Amino acid sequence: MSVPEFQQFMNPILKYLNTIKKAVHIADMEDAMVSVMHFTEEQAAETIRSGRNTIVYSRCHWATYYLMRAGLIDRPTRGLFKISDEGIKVVKSGQTVDVAFLKRYPKFMDFLSSTKTPDQKKTSISQLGNQNLVDPEERISQAIDELNEALEDEILTALKSIDPKRFEQIVVDLMEAMHYGDGVVTRYVGDGGIDGIIDEDELGLSKIYLQAKRWNGSKINETNMRDFVGAMATNNVQKGVFITTSEFSEKAVRVAQSAHGLTIVLKNGAELAKLMRKHSLGARQKKNYDIKELDPSYFEE
Repeated sequence: MSVPEFQQFMNPILKYLNTIKKAVHIADMEDAMVSVMHFTEEQAAETIRSGRNTIVYSRCHWATYYLMRAGLIDRPTRGLFKISDEGIKVVKSGQTVDVAFLKRYPKFMDFLSSTKTPDQKKTSISQLGNQNLVDPEERISQAIDELNEALEDEILTALKSIDPKRFEQIVVDLMEAMHYGDGVVTRYVGDGGIDGIIDEDELGLSKIYLQAKRWNGSKINETNMRDFVGAMATNNVQKGVFITTSEFSEKAVRVAQSAHGLTIVLKNGAELAKLMRKHSLGARQKKNYDIKELDPSYFEE
């Protein structure tokens, strides 16, 4: 079960602040929400994409921020929050608080409209009535995920159309980009089922054998895998990586897993595209967005 989106934190936070009747930090709210909303240890520990904060902390932060903008929460001093008189009235009324509810407050509508053009205001305000609204930081994460998925699909499509020898070189380039060592593509016919070799050390005492199959349809079968296992065993190499733009059959996977004394890593097309995107192979930076957050230390005496 995933952590609920930030709107569902609004009522519990208001009730918590109404109960304690004092100003608290977001971290205090986080601890309280973990208990009040009955989160598991795994849910409480799960972090946002940046890894700086937990998801629960982020939800508390944005719920509190929106409630403050509507006037249901006050900020008596930097970093501390307490329920306002209006917030107390809302708690007593028992109403469900979400963004649609907050839109009845002029202060909140002014906040939504303060930095937007007329067209942006209409779009933004209508979207804020959506009950599946996520907090701004998560919206950024979701957009990044969508862009990455689209890029990986483009990378895989491109890989499936290139020359097989070029594909072998790309696989070697990827291993080098991942810092596994210096690599070379085998250039001769009858290479024993080996398309590339990575030297993990300068003396070449430890090697990784590579098999690269640029296939567009059929899966890698057990025969293909047995040939690779045989080539590794014949040359007394214990580590191998089999990469394809396609998929692996169940029998091929079992052959790799049962190869005695050998470690064989399998990467299908989707996994290959993800690695290439991560290590900037066949992909370049499009834009760089500078997102800042408050630096509390600057305001300290």
